[in-house]
Amino acid sequence: MLSRLLKKNTESIPAFTKKPFFRSEDKAFYARLRRALPKCYVFPDVELRALMTPVSTDPKQRRVEKEYLSGRKVDYAVFDARLSLLCVIELKTGGLVDSTPGSNAELLGSASIRHFCWDKLNLPTSEQMIRLFSPFVMIAAPRGSDAGEGSADTPQVNSTFVEVDEIVMPRITSLTVEAVEALAPMSYTKNAYPHVWERICLFCNDPAHLADYIATLSMQNRSVKRAGFPAAVMVEINEIERVNAQFIDKVQEKVSWNDVFADR
Repeated sequence: MLSRLLKKNTESIPAFTKKPFFRSEDKAFYARLRRALPKCYVFPDVELRALMTPVSTDPKQRRVEKEYLSGRKVDYAVFDARLSLLCVIELKTGGLVDSTPGSNAELLGSASIRHFCWDKLNLPTSEQMIRLFSPFVMIAAPRGSDAGEGSADTPQVNSTFVEVDEIVMPRITSLTVEAVEALAPMSYTKNAYPHVWERICLFCNDPAHLADYIATLSMQNRSVKRAGFPAAVMVEINEIERVNAQFIDKVQEKVSWNDVFADR
């Protein structure tokens, strides 16, 4: 017994060293996010189970559904001054949203969490992100350009947590032209199909009308077979349609004369 204790005490403790939390390219993008959202909290590598919870009241079912979220993460989660979740961001090669059953996008959609997916090899600039985020958070334009964003300790970056209580959350009921442009930063649709892009921008202030128009783009309602859109264009259109759908639920239907007097 004594020899076993002596042996345990003589065992060497493993040595460790500090590990960088961000790679250099990740640090540069994080700084860019903080410049675009100077009065928000941005947390990297967040698990889904920290952002959503099952709606089931059955204890056994809740355990199973919580386990379903285990190991699932998003690259960034953005919160306002009151630590209310504004949106999440995923970075993927190609920037294609995985909408298969059980995907992160589907789970986030079921919880009504705004979800953005960007190509990790072609990330938006701070200015593009400002236009994208402006529909649901009031933010000031960053000082200077994206040059030098790789340094996480620049004065602009460190101002992220200054006066965060000044955030104003306006009531937004539709997309804007600026938001639509930010959803398609590569401008594939705008360049290849300017007439389609013009109508999307024209209808963006009316979520229901925009949804109807986008639906017609995939309908075979002509005498000749439609050629369809290239994959890159479809990604942009699908992303605009997905974000626009979040506003349709917020628009309250007006009670018509017939609805009021139908049963009288």
